[in-house]
Amino acid sequence: MMKKLDLSLYLVANRGQRSDESFLNHIKQALKGGVSIVQLREKELGSREFFELGLKLKRLCDEFKVPLIINDRVDIALALDASGVHLGQEDLESSLARRLLGEDKIIGVSVKNLTQLQGLKGVDYLGCGAIKSTPTKQSSLLSLQTLAQITQKSPVGVVAIGGIDEEVLKELRGIKLSGVAVVRAIMDAKKPYDAALNLKKLVYENLSLK
Repeated sequence: MMKKLDLSLYLVANRGQRSDESFLNHIKQALKGGVSIVQLREKELGSREFFELGLKLKRLCDEFKVPLIINDRVDIALALDASGVHLGQEDLESSLARRLLGEDKIIGVSVKNLTQLQGLKGVDYLGCGAIKSTPTKQSSLLSLQTLAQITQKSPVGVVAIGGIDEEVLKELRGIKLSGVAVVRAIMDAKKPYDAALNLKKLVYENLSLK
């Protein structure tokens, strides 16, 4: 699938200990700062709470005309009529997700090596990492060499993820990425608008966007 996607600054968001109001305001400021796509990643919420939070976030993303992607849960993505879903290697196969979601929705898949590029069907972009260790990704780091090889062989855009911040962005210079995915660099920022604005600037300064 070839869709026109702005993957330049991809925010992976979870509510954590925030209230819904605080969480949504944080995302709103990040969207104003230049976030181009949002993924809602909620591993701890039950289906009803995930759906209710997703509904509020979808209204906000729709306001900014920014796609909302749901992590893992094809059922939640369908129920919300979200823009799409992001799948891990242990989740539903992308070809089946495509059958369920239809041709117009966005499907992203996590990839960590060249072998996982084989047999991908109905995918719009790839998420590759982790580039650096994070609290949730302590092992299986992806080398910059492998990342570069994946970008060269992938038929769709590639987004680097995992510990991405201002300094790591500079290390990605010269790799043909479509963007970077960030979590803490925006979600932990006291001023999400400023954080997003600066990251967006650095993306365009350092990456040769594919």
